[in-house]
Amino acid sequence: MTQRKHILAAFIAVAMLAVKPVYADEQTILEMDLEQLLKVSITGSTLRQESIKTVPSSTTVYTRAQLEALGLDYLHELLNLVPGFQVTRSGDSPSSYSFSVRGRRQGGQSREVLLLVDGRVFTDPRSGGIESAMHLYPLANIERIEIMRGPASAIYGSGAFSGVINIVSRQQTNQLKIGLGDNAKRVADINLSAKSGDWQTDLYSHLAADDGQLYHIGNQNTQDPHQEMLVDWNVKYRKTRVQAFYSEQEAEDFYVLEKVNNDYNNYWQVYRHVRVDQELNPTSAWKINLALGHEYAEQELKGIILPAGSLAGNSQPASNAPLLTRGLLSSEAYRFNVANDVNINELLSMQFGLEWQHQREIRARSYNNYDLAQWARRESPITYYGDSEHETIVGGEQSRDVSGIYAQWLYQPADDTRLTVGLRHDDYESLDTRTSPRFALVHQVNERHTIKLFYSEAFRAPTFGETHLLNNPVLIGNPNLESETVKSSEILWYGIWDQLTFGASIYHNQYEKPVTAGFMGNTRTYINGARQKNYGISSRINWQINTHWMFNIQANSFHDLPDAYFREADSLGSMGVNYQRDNWNWNFSAIYQGERGYQLTSTRRAQLDAYWYGNTQLLYQINSSTSVALAVKNAFDKNYSTPSQGTGLVGGVPNRGREASVKINWQF
Repeated sequence: MTQRKHILAAFIAVAMLAVKPVYADEQTILEMDLEQLLKVSITGSTLRQESIKTVPSSTTVYTRAQLEALGLDYLHELLNLVPGFQVTRSGDSPSSYSFSVRGRRQGGQSREVLLLVDGRVFTDPRSGGIESAMHLYPLANIERIEIMRGPASAIYGSGAFSGVINIVSRQQTNQLKIGLGDNAKRVADINLSAKSGDWQTDLYSHLAADDGQLYHIGNQNTQDPHQEMLVDWNVKYRKTRVQAFYSEQEAEDFYVLEKVNNDYNNYWQVYRHVRVDQELNPTSAWKINLALGHEYAEQELKGIILPAGSLAGNSQPASNAPLLTRGLLSSEAYRFNVANDVNINELLSMQFGLEWQHQREIRARSYNNYDLAQWARRESPITYYGDSEHETIVGGEQSRDVSGIYAQWLYQPADDTRLTVGLRHDDYESLDTRTSPRFALVHQVNERHTIKLFYSEAFRAPTFGETHLLNNPVLIGNPNLESETVKSSEILWYGIWDQLTFGASIYHNQYEKPVTAGFMGNTRTYINGARQKNYGISSRINWQINTHWMFNIQANSFHDLPDAYFREADSLGSMGVNYQRDNWNWNFSAIYQGERGYQLTSTRRAQLDAYWYGNTQLLYQINSSTSVALAVKNAFDKNYSTPSQGTGLVGGVPNRGREASVKINWQF
């Protein structure tokens, strides 16, 4: 990591020498008010600019000013404040956080939500999960984030099964942010921007590390130190844009594969993404964007599968050594997109396009000190090799082509009414084809009240990990697995008064062929289950009490959740208070999660208590370019845990306690 940091620093210096800097005026925290927040642009729902009042989806938006006020560091921390989202720290690795939307999540991965960063899809082509590509996404480079709940396959295809997170990065900003805190935490975020003639470049880099917190688990102690590096570089010349992204993260000790083994447990991941965009304008009313991209994800994990002595009587030669593993997983995807946006007339526009992908599982191998395949097949005795270099293939290392075509119409039949109609057809090689429709009606009853009606269908294609998982003693892949689908209906009411907004929605989901773990004969594998239904209610209030105080609160309840989702809470909530006066800003946010279950044994479950915790930040604006803040996450040092995916982790996976840090922000 040290050598890479020196290379990064030199790269930043060289990249900026030839061009002059741009000094951008940007909104500060002290300029937030309710009226401004209502005018924030939203683009992820329709691929066009919308507002909170007009967007045809259940959407939450955070601006740069709001993110600065919260004092949080990572995407998963922010999602705890978003209606319908709940975050789980899993035992897969020390820095693994997955999330669900509206009480529905399959397995330990966030496979059902699509993450977009400046139009780029960030996901692991092998697992389909966001966190497999990048566990910790920093908030420091986000100008605006839109979190949409509900199916969006009509535009985005398989990944947008339950929602979409659309991130717009900061541009034309020169800023240095330094943070120091508990557990020897050190963070540096730098934004550099420059412009010369028709050339424009934006560079963001992020370096962070800490020594971890101490945890008492059973009769042993452990910690969760980690380090991370991220670079996102954008270069634009007229209507041509090149984006290059690199992320590397490493964590040690704590849980790997849901077992603690200090000084051996380790998790490392790399994610790379390159994309080239070319904009064309055949007419003033027609815009075309061509995009070609490549993404690569790689993971290495070191952990323990069985403790010492487990195979003493069933190994040849006999050994008391634990069963150790070193897993290597890598995958890639090539993407080509053509997106069209046409203004047909003043009342009607059309967006249409096509997408092609080639997805490939490059490597799925495990290196062990025992014969893993023999253990998976329940053979006896199991060969013991002494070192941990015996190779076993744990994935099919397959590839597939994916193609999709979509069309959307935005029509405004009256000044107070808007219609959205969309349709997408996807073809997954060797799997199946799916068509996903969408309909939305947004009607402004009067200047205060807006009613929104949504209907959409979506699908999620099985991942390589679900279809071709091999030599796993617990669960294997099913090559005959079919896509799961959802039909979703929702009604949303939105009210706006001078200093208050109120939103409430009720939705219903029906799932066909849901992917779950089950048995085919005596083999536990992924299967398509029976039809499932559930519904939920959500509400949110934003209140600007006066020029100094702002308050928000949101609550969610999920009903008829299938038994398979016992790890999800059926009630969630959060609240926030922000106070600003002169050069001071104080923010407090609190998160509530209801009871959740976990698997204690193969036949017995246990409950994790409901909990709440709070975060706070006090910020002082020294001058127009410099600020200093004291941020405290989990301010009351709440001891809470989240469910594990496996069995036997009594009390769940512990989350981090209080974390205090000082942050200095300098714009130049």
